[in-house]
Amino acid sequence: MADKKQSEIKSVVFLGDSGFPLGWAAIQRITLMGRALLAVGCEVNVVCRIGVWGNDVKTHYGKEGVHQGIKYMYTPDSPFRSDDSFTRKYQKVKGLVKEFFYLRKLKKEGRIDAVILSTLNFDDSFRYKIYSMLIGFPIAINLVEMASGLKRRSSFKLRIQDWLMENWLLKHFNGAMPISDNLYDFYEQIAPKKPNMKVPVICDYDGFAKVQRNPKEPYLLYCSSIQFKEVTRFVLKAYQAIKSKRDTKLYLLISGKQKDQIDEFREEIMAMFPEGNVKLFSNISYEALMQLFTDANAMLIPLRPNIEDSARFPHKIGEYLATANPVVTTNIGEIKTYFNDNETAYIAETYSIQDYAEKMQYVIHNHELSRQVGKRGKDLGLKTFHYKNYGLIFKEFLQKL
Repeated sequence: MADKKQSEIKSVVFLGDSGFPLGWAAIQRITLMGRALLAVGCEVNVVCRIGVWGNDVKTHYGKEGVHQGIKYMYTPDSPFRSDDSFTRKYQKVKGLVKEFFYLRKLKKEGRIDAVILSTLNFDDSFRYKIYSMLIGFPIAINLVEMASGLKRRSSFKLRIQDWLMENWLLKHFNGAMPISDNLYDFYEQIAPKKPNMKVPVICDYDGFAKVQRNPKEPYLLYCSSIQFKEVTRFVLKAYQAIKSKRDTKLYLLISGKQKDQIDEFREEIMAMFPEGNVKLFSNISYEALMQLFTDANAMLIPLRPNIEDSARFPHKIGEYLATANPVVTTNIGEIKTYFNDNETAYIAETYSIQDYAEKMQYVIHNHELSRQVGKRGKDLGLKTFHYKNYGLIFKEFLQKL
């Protein structure tokens, strides 16, 4: 009985991803995992060692506080990123030092039974592994991407770090929580004796249920980051190839801190569609995002036949499904695991403009059938991706570490 009580997980700490509680996919995933654990009686803390909020961010959140029941702490003096380079460097060092002592304090208070780590950075991951040995806590790595498959991580230094991460350091953590079959199989291969639990996209379906559908005009919606401009251009070309552009518009929701790049891309789109049937939105509130999602005729998410898209599982797919709007995608990665064409989604067999445009065209011309596909997709999401389904599963997994 004493051993069982000692192994019970009562307090979980999230590390590795700064910005909480503001942010999109990565922060949303941490928030929902945390809420799932709160629902089964765990205390949840998020510790951020770097201030990343821009000075233009207007928020009532501060250096520490509580968000949806989750406690958070910034170990530098402020969660905001200083414009002065010397101050930024000083705060990074201060945040790093104070983070160690804060984690040690949590351990002494009995408030850190397990850590969920979310980062691709080798230096940070190695440091947290050292902390786990010095302070005494197990770490489960939250695997959401295959770092070596990301084009943006192409420098020689990053390639070396990613090789060390994937071929050496990952197997020294206590377990993994991969987002896809691809990443699950990868971790199973390098660390076959370690606990390994697949955690797909998770979403708050209750939150979307509160949003009332009120469309002003018919449109298809694609949501992405400015970093995925290549895929956005694919969507634009597919839209250009369909015959119903006058009847149904294309909305693009592009996120990113690079305002100049977004403005430049906006001009490119205007030149490509001077009639104005493509609208670009950027850096809107989450409430506005939920409304745009809900009012759409269909949600677009083409995945490419490469390592990056085969390994990841975009967070917005869970949110797309929550709207009960049909999802138009491609037969890559996790799509093959969960979805059936014309039943729970519309799936182009290949990543080609022609195949994808045909699926978009079908949705436009078959509104009632598409609504039924969207409803079945939502039912699938409620059973498979709703965060409330995972609290006890998370807790039992973390007890194995």
